[in-house]
Amino acid sequence: MQTFRERIENDDLFFDSPVISHGFAPYARDYDVVIDVPAALPPDIPIGDHVGSYIKGRFRYRFTHCPEAHVVTALRDETWRQSWDDVLTDYAKWEAAGQPAGFVWGVNWADGYPGMSYVDDSAAAASWTERLGREMHAIAIETNTFVLRLFCHGLRVRQPPQATR
Repeated sequence: MQTFRERIENDDLFFDSPVISHGFAPYARDYDVVIDVPAALPPDIPIGDHVGSYIKGRFRYRFTHCPEAHVVTALRDETWRQSWDDVLTDYAKWEAAGQPAGFVWGVNWADGYPGMSYVDDSAAAASWTERLGREMHAIAIETNTFVLRLFCHGLRVRQPPQATR
């Protein structure tokens, strides 16, 4: 049985995967981070020059019993200033506008790089442990767009069923 820390450190899905969404679960106790996990196309797939990737699956990381969460931008101030226009929030409108300079928010995902890590010796996690009487952990999730810091008790990773048409 792996420790919580080992589960975070040994996770092989999160690194460099697109973060599709994040936020508190509807009942506001747990915090969800949803990722799409890419994979390389196998060489036997007859598509063009056989180079490319596809989405292997969507996974929901549910950080349970999360009394505290912090999100801060990972973008520089100058990038924010250059990326203020609403045309950058819609990919098709950005393309139609001639692809103006700035961060294109409209891709609707963040690159999970360097990804998820366990935070050692967190004073906040120790405080939550003492206050709640349960072991609490500090997690950092770094992307190209934002940095997320979570304080939680547990983690459940599930691959939600995909809607069929």
